[in-house]
Amino acid sequence: MTTMKFGMSAVAAITVAVAATASIAAERTLSTVTALQQTNVLAKSYLKTFVGEANALGKGTIQMKYLGGQEVVPPRKAASALKRGQFDVLSAPTAYYIGTVPEGYGLLASNKGPRALRANGGFKLLQKIYAEKAGAHLLAWGESMTSYNMFLGIKPKIGKDGLPDLKGVKMRATGTYRPLFRALGATTINIKSSEIITAMQRGTVEGFGMTDTSVMAIGLGPVIKYRVQPNFYQTNQVVTVNLGVWASLTKEQRAFLENLALHYETSSVLYVELERQKEEILVKKQGIKDILLKGKVGQKYLDIAHSEVWKELKSRSKYHDQLKPLLYTPGKPDRQLDLGNSRLLP
Repeated sequence: MTTMKFGMSAVAAITVAVAATASIAAERTLSTVTALQQTNVLAKSYLKTFVGEANALGKGTIQMKYLGGQEVVPPRKAASALKRGQFDVLSAPTAYYIGTVPEGYGLLASNKGPRALRANGGFKLLQKIYAEKAGAHLLAWGESMTSYNMFLGIKPKIGKDGLPDLKGVKMRATGTYRPLFRALGATTINIKSSEIITAMQRGTVEGFGMTDTSVMAIGLGPVIKYRVQPNFYQTNQVVTVNLGVWASLTKEQRAFLENLALHYETSSVLYVELERQKEEILVKKQGIKDILLKGKVGQKYLDIAHSEVWKELKSRSKYHDQLKPLLYTPGKPDRQLDLGNSRLLP
C-alpha cells in the first residue's frame, strides 16, 4: 500500500510539472526500443509504467514512439544502435552490453535500490560511466526488485556441498547468469531469449536463468521441469537515452523525464510484483518442481552468486572500488529475501 501511495504522489508531481511547463517547451517525440521480447514482463512493465505514462502525462512536452523489441535490433547490438542514434531511448538489461559497461554487474549484486543510489551518489557515478562508455544518459533503473531463478529441463546432480553440480550441463546464459553458472561447473552458451524453447527442445541447452516473472509469459513452461530456489540478484534493467538526444532536450523536457523516471522506479516494482504473483500460480499449475536449497546451503548459493559478480566487476572495471560501497552493504539482506519475507501486496 505504501508503494501505491508513493507512485500516485509521483504521478501528481509529474502532472503539475507538465501543466506548468507545457506552454514553454515544444513537444518532442522520442523513439524507443526494448531489448527484451515484447511479451517479457519487464518489457511490458516499461511500456505501461514508463512509455504509457509519458504519453498520458507528457502532451505538449514529451511523447514516446515504441518501435519494437528484438525484431528491430538484436539485443546485444541495441546499446551500440542507441549510441549511433538509430533510436532515442533504450530499455534493456545491462547484461546485453556488459562488455561495454561492465559496471552494470554492480546493479545485479547490489542490495540497495535506486532511491538509495540516488541519495548516496551511486546513481550519479553510474551516469558518468554510462556517458563515458556507452554514449548514453542513464535515466532510470526500473523493475529493480525483480529477481532470477535457475530453470532446468533435467534434474541436476547435487554435490557433497549440497549445491547443484552443473559439470557437463549446457546452460543458456547472458552476462547476468554466466558467473554463477560457470562457478557451478556449467558450460554456458549465448542465444537470444526468443530461441530458448527451440534450444531446450533440441538439447542445445539443458537449462537457463530467467527472471521470476517471465518464464510462463514468454511460453517457456513446457520445457522446464525444475526450478532452483532461492532466487538471486535483482534485475539490472535500465533506461538510457542517446547522449546527443539528451543534450538537445530543453530544460523542461529533461525535468519531465527525470520526474517520470522517479515514478517509474517505484511503479514498475509494483507492476512486476503483481505479475510475479500471477506467474507463481502458473508455475505451480505447470508442475514445475522446486529444488529448495535451505539454510546454510541456500546462503552459500547466494554468496557464490553475488561474490562471482563482484569478482567479475573487479577484473573489468577501474570503478569497482568506488561503486561497491555505494551499491552493497555487507551483512544487509538480499533485497529479494526482504521482499519474499514481507510481501508488499496482499
